[in-house]
Amino acid sequence: MAYELPSAVYSPQLLEAVVHDIETYLEWYREAKVQKKVGAKSTVAEPSHSAETEVVIKEWLGGKDATVESIEELVDTLKNLNMPEVHVMLAALPNRAQRETIIDWLRNNTTPHLLVSFVADRNLGGGLVLRTPNRVFDFTWKQQLLNSRDKLAGILRRV
Repeated sequence: MAYELPSAVYSPQLLEAVVHDIETYLEWYREAKVQKKVGAKSTVAEPSHSAETEVVIKEWLGGKDATVESIEELVDTLKNLNMPEVHVMLAALPNRAQRETIIDWLRNNTTPHLLVSFVADRNLGGGLVLRTPNRVFDFTWKQQLLNSRDKLAGILRRV
């Protein structure tokens, strides 16, 4: 079974940041083990990392203690994830609740293994544009109006 990325890590940028955090932690962990083995005091404090990184590490370890091998395996797994990406363009960047709603909908209605990037374009007015590697889905208000030109003209004539 393939590794399933936690929902907290939803974008390629977040995934990249998590991998960087874990690599930094791995370097520190290796050095700390060597220093402990030779009886030297650690000169560098344990690096801090994001909440998303914490979730990934905890889910990966599943309650077990971390080892150099398990952390290396996690880094390799994360680097080799081949997840489809979708780009969502909105008139403004979504807040946390909106972002979670969009991500949940996409993962529940397409595939749970999906990375989502958000882009803002004030010219959209409203709605969203969804771009996959193969297609573009335009659900903007402007596009809806353009698709219903005849209906809009008929309404305006009756006014």
